[in-house]
Amino acid sequence: MTDMLSIAAGGVQAYARALDTVADNVANAGTEGHVRRVAVLTGAGAGARPGPFDRQIAPGEGVKLAGIERATDLLRMDSLRRADGEVAALQTVESWLTTSLSVLEGANAIAAPMDRMFESLSDLANDPSDPAQRQIFLARAGQLAESFNRSAGQLADLDGALLKAGMQTVVSLNGLAEGLARVNDRMRRAFAVGAPPPALVDERDRLLAGMARLAMIEVRIDGKGEASVRIPDSGGPLLVDGGRATQARLGMQGKGFQLRLGAPGQDQPAALTGGELAGLSSARARLAEAGEWLDDIANSFVADMNQRHMAGADLDGLDGKPLFLASRPVASPAAANAGDMRVTATLQPAGTVPDMRLAFDGTNWTLGRDDGGGSVSGALPLDLDGLRVDGVGTAAGGDLFRISDTAGAAGIALAPLSMREVAMAPRWASDASPSNIGAASTELRSGPSYPGGSSPPHALTALPDGSLELRDSLGMLIGSGAPGDWITGDGFEFRLSGNPAPGDSFAIAKSGAASGANGNAMSMLALRDETASGGIPARIDAMLAAISVPLAATRERTESATAMRDAIASVLSQESGVDLDREAADMLRLQQAYQANARIIQTARETFDTILNATR
Repeated sequence: MTDMLSIAAGGVQAYARALDTVADNVANAGTEGHVRRVAVLTGAGAGARPGPFDRQIAPGEGVKLAGIERATDLLRMDSLRRADGEVAALQTVESWLTTSLSVLEGANAIAAPMDRMFESLSDLANDPSDPAQRQIFLARAGQLAESFNRSAGQLADLDGALLKAGMQTVVSLNGLAEGLARVNDRMRRAFAVGAPPPALVDERDRLLAGMARLAMIEVRIDGKGEASVRIPDSGGPLLVDGGRATQARLGMQGKGFQLRLGAPGQDQPAALTGGELAGLSSARARLAEAGEWLDDIANSFVADMNQRHMAGADLDGLDGKPLFLASRPVASPAAANAGDMRVTATLQPAGTVPDMRLAFDGTNWTLGRDDGGGSVSGALPLDLDGLRVDGVGTAAGGDLFRISDTAGAAGIALAPLSMREVAMAPRWASDASPSNIGAASTELRSGPSYPGGSSPPHALTALPDGSLELRDSLGMLIGSGAPGDWITGDGFEFRLSGNPAPGDSFAIAKSGAASGANGNAMSMLALRDETASGGIPARIDAMLAAISVPLAATRERTESATAMRDAIASVLSQESGVDLDREAADMLRLQQAYQANARIIQTARETFDTILNATR
């Protein structure tokens, strides 16, 4: 009888714990990181070692709870962490490249303003003397320069946001590492008195999963359940070792990021091969390349436009001046500024920009040269060495701005030209003699001056032997050559095409005031269509391709990596996830076993009562 009570009591206790395990699974079915618990039941006699006052229990005499295990596969969990890290890296790259591309081809990008500028130049070429068309062209050219500045500023803002995101991600990584070190300590203490509780192991795995999304990690779990972590693989430095977490910090490497582990001076580099940090590093490198493309387009555009504009003559017949400035002073606010003041810096013509510092003490502004060469204080605007500084908005005490000469897309600006100084006419013009009988025409372009000078106008004559000669108004020979060759004159070069007859001549002279000619306008318009030689449209397309092509490839890789990650997660979920149908079946089975053992106890009690009553 006592054996029957002992067996039943042990069964009730074992099945009660098993039912609690099922209830815990059901309650945490939606909890992220929860791994299904399994109650392991064995025969009461299996491996039993009774105490000195216990009866020896034979196999088959009851059931006991051997322990509660987590239904998981450590190898698959490691595969899932790696797959999750790769997906996180690709998704991060995709997100930032999409934002970068929107800056370069959005409404404020350079393609549309450049088209509008060339459209206004085309209109001006149709009527080169129209003052209104000249003003419109200058306005559109200024808007294009501002679009370059704005695009460069937006890329710089993105770079700053990327750097901030990288630093925040490292802070998160350090927090997870410290949390894992604390869990390792608890694991060690729990192991000293028995197996670590499943909830603690779940917490360890949640921390590892979070770390894997931020950086590629190599995980080793010892017999106590403690996890050690290296970045990115077994050859990398330790991030977590037992109860000690090593601080990580973000560094720069090339155009991207580098992770360094350890105290400054004793730190070690950790390669970024996966996770959000790798994605941020890759996106920053692509962003830097896009910025280089934008600067290259800006510099080439300014150089080409200035070269052709300077080769022309303005409305007064004067030589053309540069249309754009290749650099300008830019005031950059310090990151810690509390105010919203926007500072502008304007340089006097032909001035230079030394590096300067503008500071606000709450009452007055101080503008000073970095080299200590001078300073001025007071209210804005302030003037120093040809530089005027002004601002709009509200400043806070302690606000600081750095002023420096900035080139590239961020620095180009429209030169301060009047509408009369727009050089649409060619600097040099040729006029065929009415007595010419051949079929020939001249091409002119700017060239070097003749040593010692010459007396304009110049005359080009075709000789009986088929050669050409160029003489000034005094008859001095300036140059000679054959048709089809470029021949150098005095400040110009010419080429005769076609079939001139002996004695044919052409007068060459500078364009006069209000000539009405549009040759230089047509030369500038040709820049728009010079795609074969790497013209402006081709360069813009190449810049956009530097982002769009990697973005398309990244999207394809993201789709493939996500599918692989989801497949691994699905298999792991079948093993370690909570299936409510399966839990319901287990609960029914365990309840029946519990009730059966409880019924044995009830039967034993009724039997005892019957025996006792019979002896009274």
